[in-house]
Amino acid sequence: METKGIYLVGFSGTGKSTIARPLGLGLGWPVFDLDACIVERCGMAIPEIFAQEGEAGFRAREAAALREIPESGPFVMATGGGAFVAAENRALMASRGWAFALEARPETIYARIERQRRLAEPGAARPLLEAGDPIERIRSLKALRQGAYALADWTVHTDRLCVEQVVGEILRGRELLEAAKEVV
Repeated sequence: METKGIYLVGFSGTGKSTIARPLGLGLGWPVFDLDACIVERCGMAIPEIFAQEGEAGFRAREAAALREIPESGPFVMATGGGAFVAAENRALMASRGWAFALEARPETIYARIERQRRLAEPGAARPLLEAGDPIERIRSLKALRQGAYALADWTVHTDRLCVEQVVGEILRGRELLEAAKEVV
């Protein structure tokens, strides 16, 4: 039986990058952060890419980086908030692994993003959330993407869970998905 990789998908601030490393360490698998891969490949920060190339340019870079991740074995990947929206990205992810959607309420997302900004954490800049009322912007963008996120193989609501609990839920989901794959 071939072991599939794990893609963490969902809106910004739901915990994808935070969860990827401890999940990968626990499984003994390599960990990739799609946004970090894009930055490394092009030598520009994500806000710079958006400023110079717009969202379409960024999405093209995102799809290219997703295709370049090695297929040499199982892995954990934290994707960007919009990566799972494109059908071709979802198809690629489905061919290589399981998609785990991390979900959170807009207020939780906003609080997490603001905390990252205050701490000046890498990746804290969110170009698509810069305009207007941030919570309303989160709600509207999330509503546009929710249909795609609903196509994930498993969903974990992260609002009230610590990192260890989210990792545990993903591991439980992976076990059930793998078992169901064997039955079919």
